[in-house]
Amino acid sequence: MIRLLLRLSHAGKALSMRPCLTVALGLIATSGLPQLARAQGVDLDAVEARIAELERRYALVLSDIACDAPTRPAHQILCASVENQPPLIWRMGRLDDLAWVYAVENATGQQVDLANPPRDAEFIARRDACEDEACLAAVLIEHTNSSLGGTSPYPQQP
Repeated sequence: MIRLLLRLSHAGKALSMRPCLTVALGLIATSGLPQLARAQGVDLDAVEARIAELERRYALVLSDIACDAPTRPAHQILCASVENQPPLIWRMGRLDDLAWVYAVENATGQQVDLANPPRDAEFIARRDACEDEACLAAVLIEHTNSSLGGTSPYPQQP
């Protein structure tokens, strides 16, 4: 659509460059959040705010996923999303990593090794079984809600 508008403006058709750019920028702005975000009720600003809060204590916690040569579909989807703007599903994964360590420390009353935190093997198996973004989003939302309870930025299931 954007290419068509720009092509028409360059071809000297009835559309001038300014309106074409306005429409193109509008299309980019409205498509900035993936369909997934709207469908799942994800508020990216709220996700980022919660990440910022948790990173004050848990900044050393890294993902268990290596993006240098991902082989599982779930890892490929997560790693590819880093290139998206915004990288929503990757940021949802980041929040989940932080939330899990937060939950472990709160449940045990013990500090964990942030450079090598314990992992939730059951969750990782469910996440890694996903083959599409919708599955990943659902699994991440469920796990993050479980880890953060009422302080999760995602809609809570009744």
